[in-house]
Amino acid sequence: MNSSKKPRIVIHYCTQCSWLLRSAWLAQELLSTFAFELGEIALQPGTGGVFLIHCDDVLV
Repeated sequence: MNSSKKPRIVIHYCTQCSWLLRSAWLAQELLSTFAFELGEIALQPGTGGVFLIHCDDVLV
């Protein structure tokens, strides 16, 4: 078993801007492209026009 930790991606998106579909599409593309390199992708709803992507708590 590989002991290296795979990255966790968090997509923080604005529900007021209806960016759920955009964030879900981005998550799908990341999972399709990096299927074996990623450990997890999380969608985090927010407000105020936010659309941020973090990889292991680092803003991308």
